[in-house]
Amino acid sequence: MKLQLAFFRWQLLFYAVAAGLAAVSPARAQTPDEGKLPYRQQPIDYFGPETNDAIARLQARLEKHEVRLEFREGQGYLQSLLEALDVPVVSQTLVFAKNSVNARLISPENPRALYFNDEVYVGWVPGAPAIELSAVDRQKGAMFYTLRQQSEGAPRIVREESCLLCHASANAQGVPGHLVRSFLTDPQGNPTRGYSRITHDTPTAERWGGWYVTGDFGSLPHQGNLATALDLLEHERNPDGPGRTVDLRQRLGAAKYPVLHSDVVALLVLEHQLHLQNLLTRVNYEERLERRPVAAAGTVAGNPPQTVTETEERLVRYLLFVDEAPLESPVLGGSAFESWFSRQGPRDRQGRSLRQFDLERRLFAFRCSYLIDSPAFDALPAAARTRVYARLWKVLSAAAPAEPYDRLPARERRAILEILRDTKPDLPESWK
Repeated sequence: MKLQLAFFRWQLLFYAVAAGLAAVSPARAQTPDEGKLPYRQQPIDYFGPETNDAIARLQARLEKHEVRLEFREGQGYLQSLLEALDVPVVSQTLVFAKNSVNARLISPENPRALYFNDEVYVGWVPGAPAIELSAVDRQKGAMFYTLRQQSEGAPRIVREESCLLCHASANAQGVPGHLVRSFLTDPQGNPTRGYSRITHDTPTAERWGGWYVTGDFGSLPHQGNLATALDLLEHERNPDGPGRTVDLRQRLGAAKYPVLHSDVVALLVLEHQLHLQNLLTRVNYEERLERRPVAAAGTVAGNPPQTVTETEERLVRYLLFVDEAPLESPVLGGSAFESWFSRQGPRDRQGRSLRQFDLERRLFAFRCSYLIDSPAFDALPAAARTRVYARLWKVLSAAAPAEPYDRLPARERRAILEILRDTKPDLPESWK
């Protein structure tokens, strides 16, 4: 088992190098403030024993025998683990690109399944010796773990360091974070070319290379489902055409995975969520390490006046979906993920929520991220959080905000303010 895991980690290093050599869109090239921050040192102390994430808390409960994981033939601890972490099985997406730790086992016939909620990510490959786990620690960022798939003995979750070979790069904002990639592959799943950082700003025509995508996405262009030589050839002949659909029953069979979908809406949410969590970690680190980049243009409220940093300005832009790539065709998920996701989180007195989907022209009806309610946002150092709140207030309350925030019409900005006032208890008094 140890030899297998060591081999997979060597493969991870190989694919980290391969990913670095892949084509990256100029619009998402590294900027100076994305350099790696010193996460090992105080006050971050990333590898220190103090952690506060959902997976570490689960391990503590396992050690106290407060919860039990059940091993089942075929999927091992997967189902029991998802239940213990409150991760919905309907969040399943499937990636067949060989650009993760179990690369030897991943293929178009045996893709890696990814499950998630707001804070936790579970990666599972049929036949792999371990389940991959990660979660967001509100002070340290993304934390990485494995759970060995063995029926004998007590299950134990172990922290991993080798994941940071990829997960603390410029593509993760130079802090321990998560990544969504899009790589065209050969018919075996080996990455050929693509993009190492996908966010909600990325045009859909550049997304989902190496992923299966299910649901209804009309004429939306994308690179998903290109898993055979014929798929790839037809894409090369018509790269700007509508994205291909897929019948996973024919590709994978019905019994291997807990559910048989790789939902397009779950993928859209995942791409938004991961990059925002990385930005929150970056802002947190910069403030605590006193490595604030140059102040951004635009003075915000304060006495004396304060200005947001460049990273904080990028955070505000991303929170408000200012640069979100439009949906060129309406989409509809093919699973229960939409209804599950929409039920989460608070609603205002009119029943509105930041989790309401649009899916006609964009991802959400109200363009302010639901992760403004996350522990990672609330754990931002007080000075940084004050500046971000002040910048948000200036944008949302302005009669005519400056470009690019003028892309949000007054009615929508007013609705976002009303939702936040009703649902977020720690807003500054000036908001009320």
